[in-house]
Amino acid sequence: MPARTARRLLLVGDERKGGSKALIQHHATWLTGRGCHVEIVMDRDEPLEDREADCVVVWGGDGSLLGAARRMGNNQRPTLGINRGRLGFLTSFEYEHTQQALDMLLAGELHEEPRLMYWCSMQGLDGSVTGPVLGLNDVVVSRAAVGGMILLRAFRGSAELAAYRGDGLITATALGSTAYSMAAGGPVLAPDLDALVLTPLASHTLSARPLVLPVGEGIEIEVVETGSKKYAYAQIDGQIQMQVPVGGRIVLRPAAVRFRHLGLGPSHFFQVLHGKFGFANVARPR
Repeated sequence: MPARTARRLLLVGDERKGGSKALIQHHATWLTGRGCHVEIVMDRDEPLEDREADCVVVWGGDGSLLGAARRMGNNQRPTLGINRGRLGFLTSFEYEHTQQALDMLLAGELHEEPRLMYWCSMQGLDGSVTGPVLGLNDVVVSRAAVGGMILLRAFRGSAELAAYRGDGLITATALGSTAYSMAAGGPVLAPDLDALVLTPLASHTLSARPLVLPVGEGIEIEVVETGSKKYAYAQIDGQIQMQVPVGGRIVLRPAAVRFRHLGLGPSHFFQVLHGKFGFANVARPR
């Protein structure tokens, strides 16, 4: 749906990326001149949940956008991503189109597209549970770098979905299906689906194939064996890492909040899929 006009803006960047602060300050000055109240956050670890804003604008790559979503916590605001990274699949505009993006934002011409988020925690053998981490893209449970194969079991409630022996397992949202999961042979899902895709990593079983299922109440991944190491590892959106001992479980539950992605409408996803990945392109006769 079309987004409302925003006048209180939170501009987010990463001060460690060369030139970012000066570039964002330049756009902040332009926005202020058009009657906007602007706040800048350049520390990529600073929480954003308590910041007052109608809209968040993030300059960076996909990792910057994922980090901003996590840092907003339960207070998700409409978020516009402007790519200053390499691929920038999740961002709606390339940096050279920043002016167009901001013009459309102030005119209320962008579309707000809600995306599934999840909470991820680790349940230990003693029943203890770590504080949940909010995620948007994927959770990867994998072996240590030189630890040999691991064995994992995926559960929904009391029902076992599958067992995986190999390097690990990716559990991706529909939005995250075009990231690590796709690189590992998983399917592409339309980003507005409330679904999860389980994609095995270097499975030692030929019958192990990616599995798509509705998000439901989420899933649990139990670590059964860890090769020669004491732990497997779980990475959330490629940014937060947990150690998972044998018998421990990664618990993934859908969040009540949604990431409020600002973009150019539903068809833009497929345009980017063709343009950046060359997805299912065939030569057309001239």
